[in-house]
Amino acid sequence: MIETSETCLEADYVIVGAGAVGMAMADTLVAETSASVILADRRALPGGHWNDAYPFVRLHSPSATYGVNSLPLGDGRIDRVGLNRGHHELAGGAEVCAYFDRVLRERLLPGGRVTWLPLHEVGEDGAAVSLVDGRRRRLVARRRWVDATRADTQVPATHGPDFHVAAGATCLTPTQLSRRHGPASGYVVIGGGKTSLDTALWLLQAGVDPGAITWIRPREAWLLNRANMQPTDAFARQALAAMVGEMEAAREAASLPDLFDRLERARLLMRIDREVEPTMYRCAIVSEAELAQLRRIRRVVRMGRVRSIETDRILLGGVQFRKQCTNLLIDVLEHAGARSCE
Repeated sequence: MIETSETCLEADYVIVGAGAVGMAMADTLVAETSASVILADRRALPGGHWNDAYPFVRLHSPSATYGVNSLPLGDGRIDRVGLNRGHHELAGGAEVCAYFDRVLRERLLPGGRVTWLPLHEVGEDGAAVSLVDGRRRRLVARRRWVDATRADTQVPATHGPDFHVAAGATCLTPTQLSRRHGPASGYVVIGGGKTSLDTALWLLQAGVDPGAITWIRPREAWLLNRANMQPTDAFARQALAAMVGEMEAAREAASLPDLFDRLERARLLMRIDREVEPTMYRCAIVSEAELAQLRRIRRVVRMGRVRSIETDRILLGGVQFRKQCTNLLIDVLEHAGARSCE
């Protein structure tokens, strides 16, 4: 039987959304105040979009710089192999999800001041409706209502493409791609954000010939150099030098193009194609080794955004890009990208 009666839950703070922002807010309130908190999320576990992300996703920034204040993520390890060699470890999606669950179980719930409402959809009327039994709870914040879903990140697994895909055309999310078995004569990666970078690198690391990959990048992006964003005392000199370099570039620049030119010469900003001027910045971070790998993909199409995918062609703006021995289309379009970085 579905429970339809409405009860009331009251706390000092109501936080809607248990992603990185909501968890950090709850952690700070519990650690630094005596406030009570209601934490509600439509998912079964904390972690926000990390619960829906593709299996090969990793942080672009060091694990030590992510998460909540009361509990470090990772153990401070320096990677000794791979494309992140010499830099602080990058947590994968499963590790991030397990971390946020640990924060909930070890930091937030034991004190009895946090009420956790998983699998609840919170409406504009302030009512939390259980997705399990339909029970309604009116949430009341004595001090502040915090909508942490405004910082939610949209991923291909939960937000489909905003273009038409014809029947018979194979269009996969990165998650579906990772679970697909069998050969393909070619791959088309769509998009220029973090997800497309991850997917392109995943394909290359899986041994796919760069010549078999076509990358549709409507816009080029400026990328941050991970070497300049390393925490801990061992990297302090380089991190401080990067900060000073940014300020000096801003002081000396005569124009906006001149500023970006100076930042690039100082290796503070990077781009995949040295011949194409970037027109966007999405906070994506790469190592120089990753950048070298991405540059191996030479078949790049810059003819506008994808309008539709047909069985024999892709429509880009008003231009038709015909398939060339490609029978597998990979949708990594980020559906307006990561909101928190725009």
